Amino acid sequence: MDLLTSLGAIITILMGCLGLFFPKKAAALTGLSPLTPAGRAEFRGTLGVTFIFLGLVPLVTQDDMAFLTVGLCWLGAAIGRVISIFMDQGNEAKNWIAVGFECLIAALLLVGLSVGP
Repeated sequence: MDLLTSLGAIITILMGCLGLFFPKKAAALTGLSPLTPAGRAEFRGTLGVTFIFLGLVPLVTQDDMAFLTVGLCWLGAAIGRVISIFMDQGNEAKNWIAVGFECLIAALLLVGLSVGP
């Protein structure tokens, strides 16, 4: 598999490790506040282990469809954020930087894939 697609999966895993092991740092990065045990569980579960598995599966299987799925998830996050920027008046540099980051990871995961018949 292409080195760039694997790099995208590794970054996904690292983002998950941030959420799992350092929820307060992940909170600072996202602008969210895990003030309660349930909030910290959300970071460790949804922003942690989910992202670890999301990156681990394509990295281990080296399957183009797995890389495609994860790449489309990152692209979907970017699209959702752009929609939010306009609908929720969130035209802030931090949001646009996040869109750029999400698009970059999506591109890494999607570049060089050969899917289809």
